[in-house]
Amino acid sequence: MAEGDARVTFREDVEKWAVDVEGAAGAASRHDKKARAERMARAKAEENGAEVIVHGKDGEVVERRKPG
Repeated sequence: MAEGDARVTFREDVEKWAVDVEGAAGAASRHDKKARAERMARAKAEENGAEVIVHGKDGEVVERRKPG
């Protein structure tokens, strides 16, 4: 993951979708709905000119969106 990339993962410990930004400490945000987490990840990635990486609940990458 490159600096500024935003990653969406499911956090089983809190049963929420988390948005993590590479280079930032801790989760940028946590959400009940995956769609809301994806919107936040896109916004964070756009700010950084970075990629969005979305994982399923099983941890597998289900989507990657490059900037632009």
